[in-house]
Amino acid sequence: MSVALVTWQAPRFVTNVSDAELDIIRQLFVTLAAKYPRNVMRSMYFDAKMPLQPTGNIPEEAMRKIKAVLDWPEKAVSALAERSVFEGFVTPGGDQDPFDLFGILDANRFDLELPQAITSAYKHACSFITTTLGDTAAGEPEVLVMARSAEWSTAIWDKRRRMVSSALTVTETTADGQPSAMDVWLPDAVLSMTRRPSGSWVTERQPNPLGEVLIEPLTFDPQLDRPFGRSRITRPVMNITDHALTTIVRTEISADFYAAPRMMALGVTQDAFTRGKWQAAIDRWFAISKDEDGDVPTVQQFPQMTMQPLTDLYRMYATQFSGATGVPVANLGIVTDNPPSAEALFADDRRLVSTAKRQNRIMASSLRRVAQKIVRLRDASELTPELQRIDASWANPAFTSPTAAADALQKLSLVFPWLGESEVALEFAGFSQTEITRLLSDKRRGQTTNALSTLSALGKTTGAAAGDNPS
Repeated sequence: MSVALVTWQAPRFVTNVSDAELDIIRQLFVTLAAKYPRNVMRSMYFDAKMPLQPTGNIPEEAMRKIKAVLDWPEKAVSALAERSVFEGFVTPGGDQDPFDLFGILDANRFDLELPQAITSAYKHACSFITTTLGDTAAGEPEVLVMARSAEWSTAIWDKRRRMVSSALTVTETTADGQPSAMDVWLPDAVLSMTRRPSGSWVTERQPNPLGEVLIEPLTFDPQLDRPFGRSRITRPVMNITDHALTTIVRTEISADFYAAPRMMALGVTQDAFTRGKWQAAIDRWFAISKDEDGDVPTVQQFPQMTMQPLTDLYRMYATQFSGATGVPVANLGIVTDNPPSAEALFADDRRLVSTAKRQNRIMASSLRRVAQKIVRLRDASELTPELQRIDASWANPAFTSPTAAADALQKLSLVFPWLGESEVALEFAGFSQTEITRLLSDKRRGQTTNALSTLSALGKTTGAAAGDNPS
């Protein structure tokens, strides 16, 4: 899609909306147009499609011929997104499937949608999750849950109520990237807008039974003056990537000179290089005749250049990038001679793990509200105290070896003997939610079998005793 979105004109003629709603639509539209170019730029860096920045020292012809790419911005996003693994909704009572959410989440492929929404949030500062009643006659789930990219969505934040007051999501575009359909999310209605060829917009209203905007943002590092967060692909990240990419180009150009050392010949005739200087540099045998005065030519080689300074410069940019993002240098392709120890690996990941834990708590707040909206839409109910206590469960973002986890769990069980009977112990040991469910199911099955065996043995014993004493 083209960056030409900034030339969009806010809708002027919209049917079936009030003047106040039209003002909100225009405000949202202007915000979307203002944020779009920057979001597209971050997408280009994420996809390693950013253009080479001219340096003035490298000829433009060489810059055009060399196709260099660098995936560091993608690593800044994915390294953190991989540690935000959602395992499901839980309640203080420890229910496996509170409020029967599994069916709706599975119908919406939430296990596939949410990781994409998290990645998009880290890429563009935020993403959005919308919930609305689905058209079951058309094959949609009872409650439709969809992830929306900030590249084509925007919202207005209500600071007093700490929630979204209105939002806009583009759902369709024309071949040249102009919006042709979009949804506007308001507290009392959802407006489905379609653009006519004349430029006017036709609106279809759908009532909102909850009385609050059916959209929740997933944000990275929200702040008081930036409630929708900031991108992991920051200005320092883009600047460092530009310099590192230029270093790759310089290294590629220098490699050609490094492969063919420069030579100098004194006292040769003009036709000594009839086959060309490049051919003379790569020939295995090279013969030069005496000059017209009979003197033997002098051939010398300039000192061989080294690529070490460029390698050191690239390593320096990798260190700067690691400092700006928390991504370990080893993940950027910088290999050290001595493999790091387990303690060193833990120290390198410490900042990333801390950021992931903080982010999981932030996103859990939004996911709780998503779950609450799903239940309230499905059951046409109010927000109950039990529903308020629902929470999101995440996998441990830190890698812990099974041996270390088992040793720590054993020591904790000595202090807290009841810990071994808790599901938290299984989570601490590193089991996934699916594995925990299967383990508990096997445990219950084993307990049932043991109980039946005990009852059967007790029945036989009672019967034998009754046979020995007929009275």
